[in-house]
Amino acid sequence: MILSINHIQLVAEKNLVTQLRDFYCDIVGLTEGFRPPFERFGFWLYIGDKDVLHLITPKKGDERSYQKSSFDHVAFKTANYQDVLKKLKSLSIPFEEKPIPGMSAHQIFLRDPAGNRVELNFEGGTN
Repeated sequence: MILSINHIQLVAEKNLVTQLRDFYCDIVGLTEGFRPPFERFGFWLYIGDKDVLHLITPKKGDERSYQKSSFDHVAFKTANYQDVLKKLKSLSIPFEEKPIPGMSAHQIFLRDPAGNRVELNFEGGTN
């Protein structure tokens, strides 16, 4: 039985891992927190006291492409629509808004520095 998502992990070269950390902390609102002393460079990013996004460099000989990911997007439940909108505009971060037909929820889509889609969900619309 699945209870919840534990975490998402993105693999990228060191410079991009740092850019991803900055994006997910400064733009999305996650916080950097405790990460065990693994051999590979990386960060664990948190919502409250839960690590939800792991960012790491690839293993030696890892043949996967670490410039692009294989998932479509990650979605976060988000608050303060107007504040988020103002921040994105002030930083000239491209985004797309999508109201959900027949619901009061609203979505904003943007891309992180690696090109992964990020969905910000606002319950209750654009207030």
